[in-house]
Amino acid sequence: MQIQNISNSQSSKQNFQGKINIIPGDLSYLPAKYVRKAYASMEKQIKDKPFDLFIKQNHKENRVVLTAQREKDIHKKNALKSEVFVSSDADVYESAAAHVINEFDAKLQKQPETFMSKAKKAAVKIWHGALRALEIED
Repeated sequence: MQIQNISNSQSSKQNFQGKINIIPGDLSYLPAKYVRKAYASMEKQIKDKPFDLFIKQNHKENRVVLTAQREKDIHKKNALKSEVFVSSDADVYESAAAHVINEFDAKLQKQPETFMSKAKKAAVKIWHGALRALEIED
């Protein structure tokens, strides 16, 4: 019986790819200009995170909202998120993005482990134990 050997380094490595989500057609000229200018820096900050950065303009209040949140939680009312509000005519998107990303990262670290994540870890341990037992028997 042949079983594919899965190394621990491959199975325990999580591949996060946080991304920047801009509501299409939502940004007016000045905020879009500043976001384009800061985009590369913001992309570097978010690329290895397990959450995304959402950018949306509030035209009534003349400001832009940068939100760090998991994409799956975007429509949940009480989901964990961090927001920062930037004036539409301000050129501070790099530092605002850094602030909101660091703040949400800290919130994630403080969040208690969920039952599902504990169950997944237990299942992975059982799976690796079973693989090791099969390797020994061969």
